Amino acid sequence: MTSHDRRRHATHRRQTHSNQLGAITADKNPKALTNLIAYKPPTHHLSPAPGVRLASKMSLSTYLSRFKSVSLTPTPSESLSLSQLAPSILNLSITDTPEQWSLYESLLLSALRTGDDTSARLILQRLSDRFGNSNARIMALQGLFDEAMATNNAQLEEVLKNYNEVLKDDPTNVPITKRKITLLHHLSKKTEAIAALTVLLDLNPTDAESWAQLAQYYFELSMFSQAIFCLEEVLLILPNAYNVHVRLGEISYLAAENSGGGVEKFETSLRWYLRAVELCDRYLRGYYGVKLVTGKLLQSKGTRTIPEEKVNKLNSVATVHLNDIVTGFEKGTKGFTGYDPEEVAAVKELLAADDVSK
Repeated sequence: MTSHDRRRHATHRRQTHSNQLGAITADKNPKALTNLIAYKPPTHHLSPAPGVRLASKMSLSTYLSRFKSVSLTPTPSESLSLSQLAPSILNLSITDTPEQWSLYESLLLSALRTGDDTSARLILQRLSDRFGNSNARIMALQGLFDEAMATNNAQLEEVLKNYNEVLKDDPTNVPITKRKITLLHHLSKKTEAIAALTVLLDLNPTDAESWAQLAQYYFELSMFSQAIFCLEEVLLILPNAYNVHVRLGEISYLAAENSGGGVEKFETSLRWYLRAVELCDRYLRGYYGVKLVTGKLLQSKGTRTIPEEKVNKLNSVATVHLNDIVTGFEKGTKGFTGYDPEEVAAVKELLAADDVSK
């Protein structure tokens, strides 16, 4: 296997995870748009076998809080910190509570991200022992494990073949369908991934995460109008997801640039950005978009439906907010410390370019 292949499969290991139930949420991390498999712990409580000591609920809740404090897309250091908890968590007495199985799944994903295959195998075995290998979600986690263990495309093709075999017997197995779609995309079979995802959405048109994923696939193929349609479907389900409004603003902006900079499309982009900052104050990406698009509109010679005076005012308001964000972030002010340093750097670059143009 070439070094390029090794890098691809290392990236696939990091990307083949999802540890939060739910599709699009207005979270602090705008990159966290989708997850493709989620595991529902049982809602009932079974008494432990005779002689099995109950684990401390406090210690279990402490571990859970550690995992919940991390974003949907943890940094490598966060993933490593969580995966190092494996020995302690695996030594807890099994209480057969929803919290413990949820913790096990989160730990499994962290172990896979960091290459702790031994712990991942132990955790997966415990989940399989409890819920059975025929459980749809367990099958998907097993597939996720197999994908992470694969070292070349041939082995990934075997995993894909296994997914197809499962779906022959049970076409309604949604977790396996979603794993198949993710794997098709990784193997650069993007049209097949789009086709499979479209079929899934025909069966479940209210699946917001799948609409968001389909939007991303279309975006990667520069099919901007299709991507926008998919994200608008997301907003029908989750109208207050401000990160989706921003994503619509970004894609609309790129569509305007790609088509030669039409004023109407820039104004559409601006409206998406404005809705995002209306829903979430101090939203860096929202105000960045407002600043960027208003700057484009002020330079445009086309006919605008938004008065120039209003565009100027919006540009000034965005500048003030962005300066506040940069200053608060650099000083470590409470409420300003959670921003992505790279995004803050991009804001500084935009503000600096604006100062030069003046």
